[in-house]
Amino acid sequence: MDDDRTGLDAETVSRLVAKFSSAYLETRWTWPRRFEPLTSYSFLLTDPGADEMDPAELSRLSEELQVKLFGERGFGEVTLLLFEGPLEAVTAFAALDASAVARALDDISLLPAGGRLTQIRTNAWELIVSARPVETAAPSAAVPEPPLIRFQGVYLISNEVFVGDVISATPASSRVGLSLLDGPAHLPTDHIAFDSDCLEGGLAMLSVPEFKGVLYFPVSYSSMARPSTRAVYEGMFAKLPADRRRQLAAAVYDVPRDPGFSAMTQLKRTLSAYFGSIQLGVTDPEFQVETLPPGIVSGVNYVLPEGDVRFRLKALRRFVERRDFYRRKQIWASITNVRTRMELEACATLQVQIVTGPAVCPLGLQPVGGRVRPMDHLPVAA
Repeated sequence: MDDDRTGLDAETVSRLVAKFSSAYLETRWTWPRRFEPLTSYSFLLTDPGADEMDPAELSRLSEELQVKLFGERGFGEVTLLLFEGPLEAVTAFAALDASAVARALDDISLLPAGGRLTQIRTNAWELIVSARPVETAAPSAAVPEPPLIRFQGVYLISNEVFVGDVISATPASSRVGLSLLDGPAHLPTDHIAFDSDCLEGGLAMLSVPEFKGVLYFPVSYSSMARPSTRAVYEGMFAKLPADRRRQLAAAVYDVPRDPGFSAMTQLKRTLSAYFGSIQLGVTDPEFQVETLPPGIVSGVNYVLPEGDVRFRLKALRRFVERRDFYRRKQIWASITNVRTRMELEACATLQVQIVTGPAVCPLGLQPVGGRVRPMDHLPVAA
């Protein structure tokens, strides 16, 4: 970090970093994950639900520290170092002073053995060294690992209950947990593969006779708009059980600001044959809901943008200001990528009924639909 550009002495900068990082982790690094300070500039993070840390999540801390220390105009740069490994190696790395860390970045042999080091900046990260052995096998013996299927609850504030779950599928090779609800850094790049994996994961859950919840299946708008890939999706959807249609919802993402009439009509025609409801995921607070044909979808889910808390709350209010358009169309207006208690309470104050995101329910291995949970007790444990 360029601490000489803050205008503060090193001791003051150290206290500010420790204070702000602790506050950030208290609201974002939620139970059952834990953290504890090792030094003013280092924290021990543990996550029993993950084999490795998500650099995209920590890049947000880098971004917010950047603004806190250097302001909006960015006259300095914050870089985080993520060291993963056994406790002894992690503790040894935390004990290195700034000059020792700088030398180790030039000569990775100076790093504690048994760990992996990633350098993280705002919205970017780079693996410096990995001490994990690379396993090799004959091509004929290689078996691809299945994706990790997880769920995130959809919360109805007025009733304080989770009404369903959005499915997510993360490839074994991915360092970032994929999700429609956690912001741009977590969105899939291979839409068809992601949607297909989610569908297979949903089918496995639907095979359990006792399962009674609603499942939201990701569906790429851009893929559905092309006839060639639409045929692929129709083949996928044909696997869905017709007798469970009321439990199936389509969560359509990457929707443009003003989707065309014919495209939306085609989307409705295709999806309504398999799903009981259709929800659009949008990134523009002024999404042109007033141009949608009547009865075309049941809900529109606005993804809060990247940025500081003021920018995100301003975007939330802009979306809510257009609530009358949604009421006239009888379309539920919901908010996702809710990350903090402040944002959750703002949604409640602005009378947003349906919310999702890390501050509501993190990715978990089991659905939470049907659970009653007071808002004061959110996020629900993964």
